[in-house]
Amino acid sequence: MRSRVLTVIVALLATTLVQCSDSSQPSQPKPEPTPQRSVSELTTQELGLLTSTNKFGLDLFRKIVQSTPNTDNVFISPLSVSYNLGLCYNGAKGETRDSIATTLNAAGLSVDELNQSFHNLTDILTQADTLVQIKTANSLLSRQGKAIQDTFTETARKYYDARVEEIDFQAPWAADTINAWVSRSTNGKITKMIEPPIDASVAAILMNAIYFKGNWMFPFDTANTKDDTFHLADGSQAVCRMMFMDELDHAIQIAPGETAPDTNATFYSNGYLAAVSLPYGRGDYRMTIIIPWTIWGEPGFMTIENIIDSLTWDNWQTWVAGLRTSEFTVRLPRFKFGYEVTLNDALKALGMDIAFDPTRANFGNLFVDGIGWIDQVKQKSFIQVDEHGTEAAAVTQTIFADAAPPYMDCDRPFLIVIHEDISGAILFIGRIANPVWEE
Repeated sequence: MRSRVLTVIVALLATTLVQCSDSSQPSQPKPEPTPQRSVSELTTQELGLLTSTNKFGLDLFRKIVQSTPNTDNVFISPLSVSYNLGLCYNGAKGETRDSIATTLNAAGLSVDELNQSFHNLTDILTQADTLVQIKTANSLLSRQGKAIQDTFTETARKYYDARVEEIDFQAPWAADTINAWVSRSTNGKITKMIEPPIDASVAAILMNAIYFKGNWMFPFDTANTKDDTFHLADGSQAVCRMMFMDELDHAIQIAPGETAPDTNATFYSNGYLAAVSLPYGRGDYRMTIIIPWTIWGEPGFMTIENIIDSLTWDNWQTWVAGLRTSEFTVRLPRFKFGYEVTLNDALKALGMDIAFDPTRANFGNLFVDGIGWIDQVKQKSFIQVDEHGTEAAAVTQTIFADAAPPYMDCDRPFLIVIHEDISGAILFIGRIANPVWEE
């Protein structure tokens, strides 16, 4: 039987796999193709990279949850961020490169090892299940006149199949062109990442787009879906469409005493949490769902926040290793939503603050003039789970700046003028020396 831990680790990554780009650039020499291998044949170095990106993803997720109200959804694509930051790593030098490696938990890998491992994993994981659709695109767009290092361009195209080009960010069509690429790369699930006009301080925009679609191996029967109550963390209630599956609907039947194949749905509990793992396609990809354990239908002593706080790499491996074929029923709400998060604070907290500092960041391997720092890392994502399966998408965007944007802090006396623009007529003028609020 294949390693159950590896199977479900791959499931965690199912929505974040890099396959190909939407690049219109000339084809670049790619690494020599290797014979197609299965997921069970990953090398030690490739497994090490997966472990590193998984640890980073769990750390990043915990940081985001800690700063999000407990009644709000959170949905991110950790590996998409990893690939995006992997390209940032290629463009960084010195302490900036070291800080990105530390944040990614990839400090033990050289840049060449990182790139080759990502490239190999892409080839293997994107072909693991022909019944699951996975695609991605990568691009680096720099401001017209902001030259990119040739070595970075070659690496980005060779290992990440990335589109690299200069465009006029100030052109009226620039934002629409970028957003059209985003929409096309996510099958229309995410349509806008850039709001016009693009600030003149933007030096480059680095993006990774992910799209995933997988049908359940054991679909939910739509006839069993009914309105039901969902209990929010603050004690309030909401109505949801609850799907239902019983023990006869989710397993390949076996004789007593026989070992079930890995393609079965599986279950685990340890007294304070319960987990089910539902396969997609042929069984190579899964969704693992974890919830606080209940006692006779009543909440136990753990909350989902407690479980997330304990979601370390070691605990995750323990929980996944405990998944077994079992008779169980599943009640799962249908859901569909978009999510957006700025990752600056979380990445700084994980050790990457130097990359955001205009006075310390060094992206000399990216920009020919050596001037630039990360201004923002943002991700938008989409998730739909229904009776048939799951559709998900994410775009991770890193914006590099090379000039401080104009900054105005009216914390001292200031002047205001109210005027008509065409004639120039001044209607009001004043000095605000004390901004009182008089009723």
